[in-house]
Amino acid sequence: MKKVLAYLIALAVSLPLAAQEADTTVRVLPDSLALAAQLDSLWMPLDSLAAPTDSLAVPVDSSSVLLDQSILGLKMQGRYRPLNQPFNNSKALSANSYLYIIGSGYRQFADNYSNGPYLTLGWGKWISRWHGMKLNFGGGYFYDNYKPQRVVMADVRASYMFNLSGYVDGYKADRSIEWLPLAGLGFTMLTTEGKTTWGPSAHVGFDLNMRLFPGMDLVFEPLFELQNDSRRLSRMDVWRSYLFALHGGVGARFYIDKGLRGADPGKDWFFTLSGGVQKQNSELAGQIDFLKSLGGVGMSGFGRYYGDSFAFRIQTGFSWHYWKEIKPGDKDLYGNELEPGLFLSAYIPVRLDVMAEMLSLLLGDRIPEDYRLGVWAMGGPEAGLLFKQDPYYKNIIYPYAGASGALQVKYRLWKGVSIFLEPRLSWVPYSAHTFLRNDTQDDNYYDYVMSVSLGIETRLGNSYWKKSE
Repeated sequence: MKKVLAYLIALAVSLPLAAQEADTTVRVLPDSLALAAQLDSLWMPLDSLAAPTDSLAVPVDSSSVLLDQSILGLKMQGRYRPLNQPFNNSKALSANSYLYIIGSGYRQFADNYSNGPYLTLGWGKWISRWHGMKLNFGGGYFYDNYKPQRVVMADVRASYMFNLSGYVDGYKADRSIEWLPLAGLGFTMLTTEGKTTWGPSAHVGFDLNMRLFPGMDLVFEPLFELQNDSRRLSRMDVWRSYLFALHGGVGARFYIDKGLRGADPGKDWFFTLSGGVQKQNSELAGQIDFLKSLGGVGMSGFGRYYGDSFAFRIQTGFSWHYWKEIKPGDKDLYGNELEPGLFLSAYIPVRLDVMAEMLSLLLGDRIPEDYRLGVWAMGGPEAGLLFKQDPYYKNIIYPYAGASGALQVKYRLWKGVSIFLEPRLSWVPYSAHTFLRNDTQDDNYYDYVMSVSLGIETRLGNSYWKKSE
């Protein structure tokens, strides 16, 4: 109570001091906060406090004063304002620039278009601490299901980037994790049936960059795009011939400017091994007895921690389940009796999980240092190869690009070893031939795959193993 009262007295003495310009001089009461410290140590009665009469002229730099440029803001600047690292103001083209490559799935929100692969190459540059730009060229393809034709696509895009992480927490060229919202315009060219058309587009999204090594970042870039359907392939009643599309990309960023390469994050790498059960969430799979529909999943993963609250992990493995059952007496649409049996869906996925530990983010310093429990939310893109037995036509083998998310409950057994339980949901889009169509016709389908895995994690770095329990 003594310290609070002494501080309030010092603050009240300083209030009459008005804000000034950078090149002006003000009358400042000498060592106001030092006076507060003396009052706290001596605990003088309020009625014996006499205001000082001496003053001292000092210049004030308005750019360094907070709280409406008050003297209190000047005194407390170091506590409340994030410090910025120097920014390279060179006019050279290579200054503050980088190259990147991103691979993604591409999906137009129109039922008669299939999914398709997409590759993006680009160059980016920071104009200032907070503002940047990037230019990219991309290409890919998808199928028009209405007329069985491949549509080849190419586009150019220009994007504005905002350094949200730097704006909130100060500019740091060697930051390990960055959030970069972006938006921009572009042009898309499509070629099908020997005809080429083009139309304008607009996009919005963000980049999540995670430092892997000095000079190289892992990039996760989801983009939501609005395209002009100048080719009129949609044959749909869409507003002014505009269609929506989604890119969900993963790639790498390589720095040209050595000043942006930063140091190695120096956090521990880790390895995971897990296995469990899997089931498809669909009407057909629901017609199978629950135990019969279950399959298995086995995954191995490799990732890196960024502090105690963030991490990324790349996983791959094999999973399977039964998605359809033909029972005795079942017939096809032509009246032919089908052979009874269970039909398999199998996957070889590659997943990128961006991970956040929810307890440490929500509770902060209130969590004890020796706390062993962790609750991790994670999600990201998933790509791989799908194998599906089809009782009506033929087996399906198809590459896919989708998304996946999970919740992981982890318990640390000792030092660098933990066990975890991980329920997961994956969205697997694919295109396949149907029973009623010809060999060149594809339709779009989706598997919603649920799994629950039990796993073990071990840290690979020496720093964590040296910590005491």
